[in-house]
Amino acid sequence: MTTLMTIARLTTDYLRVPLSRAVSLPASQDPRAAKTADVVVVQVQTQNGPTGLGFTYSLGGGGEAIRSLLDNMIAPMLVGEDPTRTEWLFARATAELESVGFGGLAARAYAAVDFALWDIKGKLGNLPVHKLLGGYRSKVKAVVTDTATPALGVKQAVKETRAALEQGAAGVCVEIGTQDPELDAERVRQMREAVPQGAWFEVSGCGRYDYSTALALGRLFEEEFAIDGFSDPLRPDDASGLSRLTDKLEVALSIGALFDRTDDYLRLLDQGGITAIRVDPLRLGGLTPARKVALAAELRQVATYPVRLPEIGVHLCCGVLLGRVGEYVDWFASLFEGGPRFVDGQLVAPTGPGLGLALREDVAAQFRA
Repeated sequence: MTTLMTIARLTTDYLRVPLSRAVSLPASQDPRAAKTADVVVVQVQTQNGPTGLGFTYSLGGGGEAIRSLLDNMIAPMLVGEDPTRTEWLFARATAELESVGFGGLAARAYAAVDFALWDIKGKLGNLPVHKLLGGYRSKVKAVVTDTATPALGVKQAVKETRAALEQGAAGVCVEIGTQDPELDAERVRQMREAVPQGAWFEVSGCGRYDYSTALALGRLFEEEFAIDGFSDPLRPDDASGLSRLTDKLEVALSIGALFDRTDDYLRLLDQGGITAIRVDPLRLGGLTPARKVALAAELRQVATYPVRLPEIGVHLCCGVLLGRVGEYVDWFASLFEGGPRFVDGQLVAPTGPGLGLALREDVAAQFRA
């Protein structure tokens, strides 16, 4: 008689990890820099099966609150449950955490659990997670997204970006959105001149502009700088502005990095006019909802670009038909063994079972908060 595998316990570890370079916090009108990331590592231990590894992070604080949610609200609802029931457990979590508002820190907390549950399912099937999600490809175009943020001067941004390209990245996303659009435009011009022709060159507004400013910059970028894409130029709640923007601009628009509900993406896809959605599995609460958004986009011939977090995003991109670009940051490369790697401009997904990650305990000990 087969014994049912159940979750025995959930353990958490709270780390404060120094970033390899300062990055700007999204959406703020005068972007302030973050130099560390609060990381909460989750291990879901099963009674008669493997242990799943997941993690979540926040910039600018919040790690203690995330860990408290995991220890005090999420762990008790998981013990004794079947870890392979990712859909049911996600639905239960969203219902029980709605009292504190699932969007925000609660979603970031549960995302770590959801990643760990998918890790368990991969280990049970002896398959990498991207194959569980569909296994369409094994690698995606790699674009670095933290080497050219407003937290870095242009000279340093050029140096960091060129180094990433030499290490194997296929291109860069230049982040702008300060209080001076003219300085932002000049920053893009200087970066455009410094990045070799043929490299992917995208610009992100991080939700910091109004319609008029985004339109003026978008026209400048497509007419003079020949950019490959313009990401999140407007506030996430400016649906009217986005509708007008898609009618006026020819440049490819990628939207959604600041969305925290699947309904936000459905409205965006119904509105039309965009080339790609930017999906942040942390904001949504894990891979379980993120894959649904990616598949909904696919049905409308819209591509999926996961937001940073390459250890997870590479699995989502490789699992679905239209996941063509993977955003890369090296923030947690020293914290885990495994994960994606650069090869000829591509992020290659791990081939080991599950997420293909193992925590480096000696490194974690150095960063423990």
